[in-house]
Amino acid sequence: MVPPSLLPADDSTYVAVALDLPVDRLFTYRVPAAQREQAEVGHRVRVPFRGRTLTGFVAALEHGEPEFSVKDVAEAPDDGATLTPDLLRLGAFIARYYGCSLGEALAAMVPRGVRQKGKGRKRTRVQLCSLEAADAFEAAGRASAAAVRVLRRLRTHPEGLLLADLCRAAHVSPSPIHTLVRQGMALLHEEREVTDQLEEAARSAPRTTPHELTPDQRRAVDALAAAVDAEQFGTFLLLGVTGSGKTEVYLQAIDRAVAQGRQAIVLVPEIALTPQTVRRFRGRFDRVAVLHSAMTEAERAAAWRRIRAGEADVVIGPRSAIFAPVPRLGLLVVDEEHEPSFKQQSTPRYHARDVGIVRAQEVGAVVVLGSATPALETYRNACEGRYALLELPVRVGGRALPSVQVVDRGSPDERAFGQGHISRTLEVRIGEALRAEGQVILLQNRRGYATSVACPRCGWLLGCGACDLTLTFHRHDGLARCHLCGHEETLPLACPDCALPRPAMRGVGTQTIEEELGRRFPDARVARMDSDSMLTREHYEDVLGRFEAGDVDILVGTQMIAKGLDFPNVVLVGIISADTALALPDFRSAERTFGLLAQVAGRAGRGDADGRVVIQTLMPGHPAITLAAAQDYAAFARYALEDRETFGYPPFGRLLRVVLRAKDARALDSRARETQGRIVRAATRETHILGPAIPPVPRVQGFHRRHIMVKATDHREIARVLEALRKAPRPKGGVEEIWDVDPLGVI
Repeated sequence: MVPPSLLPADDSTYVAVALDLPVDRLFTYRVPAAQREQAEVGHRVRVPFRGRTLTGFVAALEHGEPEFSVKDVAEAPDDGATLTPDLLRLGAFIARYYGCSLGEALAAMVPRGVRQKGKGRKRTRVQLCSLEAADAFEAAGRASAAAVRVLRRLRTHPEGLLLADLCRAAHVSPSPIHTLVRQGMALLHEEREVTDQLEEAARSAPRTTPHELTPDQRRAVDALAAAVDAEQFGTFLLLGVTGSGKTEVYLQAIDRAVAQGRQAIVLVPEIALTPQTVRRFRGRFDRVAVLHSAMTEAERAAAWRRIRAGEADVVIGPRSAIFAPVPRLGLLVVDEEHEPSFKQQSTPRYHARDVGIVRAQEVGAVVVLGSATPALETYRNACEGRYALLELPVRVGGRALPSVQVVDRGSPDERAFGQGHISRTLEVRIGEALRAEGQVILLQNRRGYATSVACPRCGWLLGCGACDLTLTFHRHDGLARCHLCGHEETLPLACPDCALPRPAMRGVGTQTIEEELGRRFPDARVARMDSDSMLTREHYEDVLGRFEAGDVDILVGTQMIAKGLDFPNVVLVGIISADTALALPDFRSAERTFGLLAQVAGRAGRGDADGRVVIQTLMPGHPAITLAAAQDYAAFARYALEDRETFGYPPFGRLLRVVLRAKDARALDSRARETQGRIVRAATRETHILGPAIPPVPRVQGFHRRHIMVKATDHREIARVLEALRKAPRPKGGVEEIWDVDPLGVI
């Protein structure tokens, strides 16, 4: 909903408040005279609402006395506006475009610590009271499934885990943890917060000077500097191969904006937000602020207030940093703009790149979208002149791109080599790299030891009772785990259907590769990085620090090692299963496969030694594989865009995905048919409606799911359908209806 007015009115004593509720309206409250100066547009207020007190934002001042009775604002706690007029307008755009309430959009812009007066400098650590007591407690069957997951996590961490990290790792809320504390199984310790490691990296970074630019970098910097000087909105795609010096272009463009008294926001994928990344920016600029998900609420609130006060010239962070309250935004950088992590997966389901472009247009800022493998939507915008294209086709220093070798795992030679998951070619290359004292990165984009457990005789699969998904076996704790809901169980001794002993392990995960490396290269120092081993940011930084120092020879991991890493001693990158994502029923699967292969391959050969890449695959002829091996993005884009145009997928069409979920399948199907009918009545003939259908994963966390895909030629048709859905009665019978505009996937 667009606020009815953002203009002040001195004689107004009533305000329209946006609350963080899924209700498409504003609520009117009277402002007591004592609070009028603290309850202007953009201010945070606390108001009574149906027997409780909620926090909202003043979206507009209302003129005249309402014809209905109103309650008073309970509190206006801030001296200044929490949200500036441009952020309020951005919130209105998000609400309208993505189909949420204005209150939900505005709440997403402000850290919880700011909204809830985040105070204190302490954090809570959870530890087991006694390992023996925990074993007996679990063996007696007194613990819930959630409590069992908590106990098993704590067993492997005798030093304890922070409450937030434990909740995330065990897929639980704090409730079962507090229950275990009351039952004497766990202890809570309050401890002083340590200094955030990224902030520490920012403060300790040595000062650096601008690098000498290549001719291509110089052309890019000059173009961006001219746009920044003009203080006019414009969007640039910086298309540069890995190692071509995109970051140096960002730094020099930011320097130009800062020299004019303006600020810059740099968005990076969360996993790429490392001390190494922050040091590069802090080495050039004194006033750098960092925002990221691992910060405590108090830390994030403090950084946010510093940014709002104009005490930061450069703000670095993941997608939510797009809402950083910089007073004079001059430049927005979206690094690795193709990354799916820039799309929020909960309400409001915004895309930070697209929202950033809207914000920049509002204030006359310049946008730089950087990538070696840009999203096809972005690339087509550049090809058609909507964005300016800047290219960095060669690496800095004239370094060659790594040589790439594709290994067909289905060939007779490979099948004869053995039962392992490391091919003969990759084994030879790893040996050569280690003898040359180089480092190796191996990508396997599946965690765990075996991706499924099955009976080889009758075909029984070990599945999750709450999700339609097989359980992944994790060897380090001997448990099979659901990667959607966190359910865990031990392996059965025999098949429950046919009684065959010892069900078979199928599929390969990072733990499998780690074990195989131990057999083949017993003297190599191996470290693993995946969401099982990296429970906290400290674990992540520790492994990267040891790798950077040369204390790790081989780094094995999931896609978290594919980007944001720049280590000059990496001479070999191996990709264990390059075609994993190609089997997914998703129109973006080829694009994601190409991007992941190209990005991880780019980690090799960044120093003086030449780099090598070995790609293992069962689909050596697939264009996503062959063109990634050839490192030819333009050819891949031509292939993929032709396919997208044939079927009307983005960028040649717009999408709205409606996902419905409920525990009652009959109520779910009834609502799905009603929703489909509303869409049909609102849609034009140019709109294609697919479904309702059962999605690839039919049930998640005990909820049955259905989805409807709406395909249209432009967003106006999507907006028409979305408006009809917003006006419909809310679902009943425990049904939840989710609207995802511009979805990145259909799983």
